[in-house]
Amino acid sequence: MESGFLAEKEVHNIRPLWEKVFAEDSKAFTEYYFANKAEHNLVFTRMDGEQIVSMLHLAPYLTDKMEPVCYIVGVATEEEYRRQGLMADMMKEALHFMWEEGQPFAFLMPANPAYYTPFQFTYIYDKPVWKLNETVLPPRYLDAAAKYGAEFHLVIKEKGTLQIKVAKDADFIKIAEFANKMLKQNSDCYMFRNSHYYKILKKELVAQNGNLFMIEKDGVLKAILAYVKENEKPGAQEVIMNEDLSEWQLIDADTYKPAIMARILRIEEMFASMQSMGQVDLLVEISDDILEKNNGLYHLYSLENGEMVCKKRKSVKADCKVSIDDLTAFIFGYKSAEECFEISNETARSEIIKSLEQIMVLKRVFITEIV
Repeated sequence: MESGFLAEKEVHNIRPLWEKVFAEDSKAFTEYYFANKAEHNLVFTRMDGEQIVSMLHLAPYLTDKMEPVCYIVGVATEEEYRRQGLMADMMKEALHFMWEEGQPFAFLMPANPAYYTPFQFTYIYDKPVWKLNETVLPPRYLDAAAKYGAEFHLVIKEKGTLQIKVAKDADFIKIAEFANKMLKQNSDCYMFRNSHYYKILKKELVAQNGNLFMIEKDGVLKAILAYVKENEKPGAQEVIMNEDLSEWQLIDADTYKPAIMARILRIEEMFASMQSMGQVDLLVEISDDILEKNNGLYHLYSLENGEMVCKKRKSVKADCKVSIDDLTAFIFGYKSAEECFEISNETARSEIIKSLEQIMVLKRVFITEIV
């Protein structure tokens, strides 16, 4: 079995495997992916002769801190080649590649989390299940507007009028500025938005029988609705809303579903963009089963201005121990310090936990990307 690495136009060679393994994807969505996303990704492959039998895609993104990270998508293997370790080999190769590239973390949306826990991925984000208030915002209005690129008005007594319209090319800069402003206020980790981001997202939504909507009041943008309709069921892939629109009760989320898994790649780089609320000064032993260069003792401390610093040190006695997956869950606020860190010194336990709790974790994650 030979390993391969595809980029740019070469990635179209994996389309037959994609269509076979992801047969549930609509023809429109597959067309969208290969027309707009595939050539920008890096694809790891395994080949039997000239046949591509296994693949793993790295889709490039920028975080809100302008850090390059990769979204792992399109992990698939021909049925007769499964359970031969092909996916494991590609995943390890991809993780080492991203480590060498200096990326702080990687993320993915698992079809089955059990596939990824052996590589020390862990959940970091529960996605809202957004529901449209169909009494106030009838899907038939959205369907018609999505189809024809139109707009309509909602008039609610004592609240006023909302203009709901399909986003055009000229709107993408305005939408990106609004999204980044709202997300910066309400999130600790998200993917950076620009006009190109929304140009591509609109195409993705159209491929899902939906569209990208702007919701305005008196000419002021109040919300962005990424509307989809799959299997005749209307829904929202993403909603970014100004607080003062919440009283209209157009869209709500009463349940949350585990959606995104991640794993830290570069420990020192991960902490470099973080802050503390108070003093932190700990020696932490970190273990990584895949990226062996990460193993070792780290001095984790805060500066007077609140910046976090993490530096590898020579072996001395650690204050606490943590695995890379538990460290990931802690940094993204998915688990508490008490749950993640092993502390053998019971006398010092409370002080160590207190010090860890001074770290401003990235608890408010907002990652809604699909591919």
